[in-house]
Amino acid sequence: MRPLLIGLSLALVACTPWTRRENPTLVDLGATEDLVAAPAAAPTAVTDLRAARWHLLRALESEAHGQVARAQQDLDRAFRILADLDERDAAVDSAGAASLAVAIEKAYLSLLPRLERFSEDSPLVLLLEGLSEEKIEDLPADATPLVRIHQLGRRCDIPIDANARVAASIHFFQTRGRQTFATWLRRSGRFRDMIVPILRRESVPLDLFYLAMIESGFNPRAYSRARAVGLWQFMASTGHMMGLNRTHWVDERRDPVKSTVAAARHLSDLFREFSDWRLALAAYNSGTGRVRRAIAKAGTRDFWQLELPRETHNYVPLFMAAAVMAKDPQLFGFDAVEEEPPFAYEMVTLPKQWPYVDLQAATKILGIEYSALRDLNPELRQAITPPGARRPYALRVPPGKGARFLERYAKLPAAQKAAVYQYEVQRGDNISSIAAAFGITTRTIAAANSLDNPHLIRPKQLLYIPAAPGIAVAEGERGDQTRLTYTVKPGDALSRIARKNGVRLRDLIRWNKLDGTLIRPGQKLVLWKLQPRRSAPAVVVDGRKSYTVQPGDTLWDLARRFDVSVDDLQLWNSLGDAMIKPGQQLAIAAATDKAVYTVVKGDTLYSIARKFGIEPHDIARQNNISLSSTLLAGTTLQIPR
Repeated sequence: MRPLLIGLSLALVACTPWTRRENPTLVDLGATEDLVAAPAAAPTAVTDLRAARWHLLRALESEAHGQVARAQQDLDRAFRILADLDERDAAVDSAGAASLAVAIEKAYLSLLPRLERFSEDSPLVLLLEGLSEEKIEDLPADATPLVRIHQLGRRCDIPIDANARVAASIHFFQTRGRQTFATWLRRSGRFRDMIVPILRRESVPLDLFYLAMIESGFNPRAYSRARAVGLWQFMASTGHMMGLNRTHWVDERRDPVKSTVAAARHLSDLFREFSDWRLALAAYNSGTGRVRRAIAKAGTRDFWQLELPRETHNYVPLFMAAAVMAKDPQLFGFDAVEEEPPFAYEMVTLPKQWPYVDLQAATKILGIEYSALRDLNPELRQAITPPGARRPYALRVPPGKGARFLERYAKLPAAQKAAVYQYEVQRGDNISSIAAAFGITTRTIAAANSLDNPHLIRPKQLLYIPAAPGIAVAEGERGDQTRLTYTVKPGDALSRIARKNGVRLRDLIRWNKLDGTLIRPGQKLVLWKLQPRRSAPAVVVDGRKSYTVQPGDTLWDLARRFDVSVDDLQLWNSLGDAMIKPGQQLAIAAATDKAVYTVVKGDTLYSIARKFGIEPHDIARQNNISLSSTLLAGTTLQIPR
């Protein structure tokens, strides 16, 4: 531990009362009468990863040419992309995103010695590393900083130590971290009136408010390479332990209210174990096990004497510095800050009969920007509320707009809302066939329904199917399609009707404005049959047919056009669950040395062998199965020729 500049005996007393600010008057923007929701043009996860990697590469190039400011801008942009990426579909390559985050952080750490200042949303790990470069000898020779810490520390309800480490943290915020701290002060107004009452209700020190300041900079979308998110930077494991749910639809670690309650209770548990707020804060940063081991090794409970990671050694004094400086920013050279307006909202409990709410459509009714509604509900990972929630979902809307929203959204036609289908699993279905029918990946279905094992689905099980991104065919613009009418017969299922007529299930639902997949005998259904396209014909290349994928194509389209199965297309082109894209070349027939056969009910190896005029053991050897294997309907076999 660095030597102290001066020894001071601290008498810590309760903090002065917190005062509640009046909410500013909200201007009614007026809801537009145009309720048609514009389709979101959200980039894909793959595109975002590429963009983040591009910013990283450009930053490295800028650093090599001495362009430090430009390199910093690109690295900040890369961090923001990764933070936004975590909010959306879980289909992103998490391992790739994690390794990219590490690479970006390493690049930032390499740039650190040459940075004049930190940006407003610099990750905490960078601030703590930057603080390590503060030199005690650079501080003023007199005891003024320590006296200020001592005087202001007496106004706090948590221990504040007047020592060189805290003084160095203050100096850091006054210099390289100046812009960062000024931004934090401005944002503090947004969350003070929400966080402080929760801390008081949970009987923990109110000055823990400033822990959220250094954890996230009061940014609910803050992100770290350890995959910690939200105001209080919960990792998934700790969040789960504290009751914060994370699904395809929501991540409650980003919910400002729920995460604050969880943080207050977690900190209370840590204080109950260590009986010292310095140690509790250290454990919040580095884990209880590490703090316990450090205490056992040092034989003391004095935080300043413990051997802890450098990040944790800087974390506690940085918190103390933030708490002290926020009491009187002008005393430390900061101009008066105009704080952001409070986090004001009205909670609207959605009616149980509503399967979900489309946020894009909701913004039209509320008369606000889409980003404003997302800021009120940062826990939502998709552009809709969780469909089929066990309890009605509570959505935050601007104050005073709840009743009007409920009234007008109830009248909104289904065609003006995002599509999420409720699909009833049929006998013979598997996750791949359902995904192909809807033009999405199996991973998306598994994530949307929290399926631990996506291959274990059962008949009559209800699945929520997010609509696939892509080009929707507008009414009246079906130049290559013919309208047909189908009358539902007893025993019909919507999925079987779709298969029989060679159309996608999601299209059949959309054409008939169905809320789910339940139909009744005698019901009339509209079908649009696709006519063969004259463009992009299949051509023969190396003994195979080859097809160039066109905009709007899906594997389901191509399978019915060329009279093959989706499984065959995936097998011939090694696609797995991958999506196809325009311009991609697909093989339409297997190589000439073997054929592909899909097992039907009643098949055996011997009956299939007779059909192709070959020996059963040849089929068994080709497919790595035994002669006594039971063949399940739908299984694909390679047939040697």
